[in-house]
Amino acid sequence: MKWERAKQFVIHLVVSMINHRIGALAAVLAFYGFSSMIPLLLLLLYGASLLIPQASVVHFLATLLRSYVPTMPYDRTYLTGIVSRLASTNSHVGVVVLLGLLWTTIGGFVSLQQTLDVIWEASHRRSFVSQYVRSFAMMGILLLFTVLSSLASVVVSLLTHSMSGKIGAWSWLPLLEEIPNISFPLLLFITCYFCFRFLPSQSSPSRYLLFGSYFATCGIYLSRQLFIWYAEHLNQYESIYGALTFIMLFLFWIYIVSAIVLFGAELTVNLCAFWEHNDLMDDK
Repeated sequence: MKWERAKQFVIHLVVSMINHRIGALAAVLAFYGFSSMIPLLLLLLYGASLLIPQASVVHFLATLLRSYVPTMPYDRTYLTGIVSRLASTNSHVGVVVLLGLLWTTIGGFVSLQQTLDVIWEASHRRSFVSQYVRSFAMMGILLLFTVLSSLASVVVSLLTHSMSGKIGAWSWLPLLEEIPNISFPLLLFITCYFCFRFLPSQSSPSRYLLFGSYFATCGIYLSRQLFIWYAEHLNQYESIYGALTFIMLFLFWIYIVSAIVLFGAELTVNLCAFWEHNDLMDDK
């Protein structure tokens, strides 16, 4: 009976993915993700630097990028220096530039809302104003995460520095330096959960949202390793695209991440619809 239900669920999930055309939706999401990534990083850098030292924010964001984005074999220094280059322009951010960055970044969140509404098959979608309010709220949440994570990195660095060379009760402090490596997957998981919970016009019970977010997080980290292997075995990419090789690979990676996130959303919706329906049938 359980195997039959699992088979029906898989069929239902595949049909739902085909009907929603998540491949096409992922392509749209990848475009907005690529175009809004730099404005988002600059906004996070600018906003967090108002509260804590800029160097700490730069270090956190650079480490965050290296954690989430695979090392491209054709340009190993690009992502390492991108945040530093953004930091050098941080002081030139004026009101007009800030509004332009906000418009581009918020547009990416609005696109994600509309995409998730397609997957959730929302019968009543939010108004234009409400979508932008939610997008600003998500921007604020990401800024809060950046500030707290950067501040935690500063505290850990100060503790390990001040207690270096000491033994006894403080000998475990160097282990705190591994916290960022653990916190990045957790940060990705929380971000996916907040996106699934607050962006769609209608949501699902938390237990299904947690499962979909967990799957998306694991899928991104697993595909990251597979993508590194894939990119290293495609030598013809460089001969075809030349200087654009990194951009093409990076866009492909964003598309893969978008597809995984949308698959996590599909999994959430279908788990809720299928198992809730079966529970009602069992009760009858």
